[in-house]
Amino acid sequence: MFDTIIIGSSGGAGDPDAAALAELLTGTGGSTTPVRVPDGQPVGRGLHDAATEYGADLIVVASSGRGLIGRIFAGDDVAATLRSAPCPVAIAPRGFAAEQRAIARIGVGYDGSPQAQAALDAARRLAADSGAEVHALGVSTPPQGLVAPLGVSAIAAIEARRERTERCIAALGPDVQGNVVDGIAHERLAELAGEVDLLIVGSSARGTVGRVLLGSTSETLSRQAACPLLVVAAPAA
Repeated sequence: MFDTIIIGSSGGAGDPDAAALAELLTGTGGSTTPVRVPDGQPVGRGLHDAATEYGADLIVVASSGRGLIGRIFAGDDVAATLRSAPCPVAIAPRGFAAEQRAIARIGVGYDGSPQAQAALDAARRLAADSGAEVHALGVSTPPQGLVAPLGVSAIAAIEARRERTERCIAALGPDVQGNVVDGIAHERLAELAGEVDLLIVGSSARGTVGRVLLGSTSETLSRQAACPLLVVAAPAA
């Protein structure tokens, strides 16, 4: 679990959801601090500064109901928070405070990349604290830009990608239940989000601040996941 948590407050209906998720993710002896970014100040930058000031190891925000998970504030503030946060970010779905349940099943997107390894490490740590099961999902996504009919080289690329994903999942230890499916990563992971209590995905790290790349699976899931979403950044190279 996490020791020092910043809760992004919008003064709206989503605040109890964020607070409930923060409470669930707070470790023994940990603390939570609500932070409301002053009007006129960019939310992402404000939460980044607060997390740095408090030495936070997690930022928790909540949806306002746009889509399945939406955004906590107006515009693209969740995306801005993801891109600028110096620590992991958790997003509580709408109504989470009323439906809060223990974390018994943790889902994680895994393909062997540094980002996925960071997500898996976080899943294992949380599972050790909560006694939850860890379910890793590898998604074999066709190379971008394919057009029908598929040529021999394209088919070989698809098969090679799936084989790599299968090897990564097969190499996981007995503490992780793994599965490989075909499809688009964010779509398949969004389906997994409906079956678990917490979904963890990794993001790329850019510069000294962990950032989610524009258009990435992580950012898309921040709008689509039906359960709480935890986004962790891989260490910068």
